Amino acid sequence: MTILEGDGLGQAIAVAGGPAAAACDGGGEGCCAGPTLSRAELFTLTGDDDNKDHDTGIYVTVKTGDERSLLASINNADSSGKDMTTYNDDSHHFVPLVVEAPGAGKSECSGFRVRMSIKTNGNDNWSIDVARVTLYFSDGITLVADKFGFNLDGDGATAEFAAL
Repeated sequence: MTILEGDGLGQAIAVAGGPAAAACDGGGEGCCAGPTLSRAELFTLTGDDDNKDHDTGIYVTVKTGDERSLLASINNADSSGKDMTTYNDDSHHFVPLVVEAPGAGKSECSGFRVRMSIKTNGNDNWSIDVARVTLYFSDGITLVADKFGFNLDGDGATAEFAAL
């Protein structure tokens, strides 16, 4: 994980490992200046064929394009014994992701890869019209990866997609 500290002049300095620090190796003055990853989220639009059951957990990992660094993730999201975590047909939902690399720069995140899966309690098939992961940066710019018209059928079902 990268830790950022201020240098008193408004510059952020990477002081411990991770993607941002690696990008600054030998980069000279101001190499770490620039937009950094500040938050991430998953948006889903459930299709008409089958909803997500209340006790099915959503798992997402977001990695750099070379898959060497974890940028964001979530484990067992929106799984409970309550109806509020059922994703009914034609409903949309936002799931905040945990930013694992808060110092990652926009260029490092370009072409990021998403792995989305479900863990069911019994049998669940989830029809998804749209799954979208959005990465937000400190300058207000976003990077997006989308996948359209697919199903996650049964325990451990997985879909992978990437930002273009």
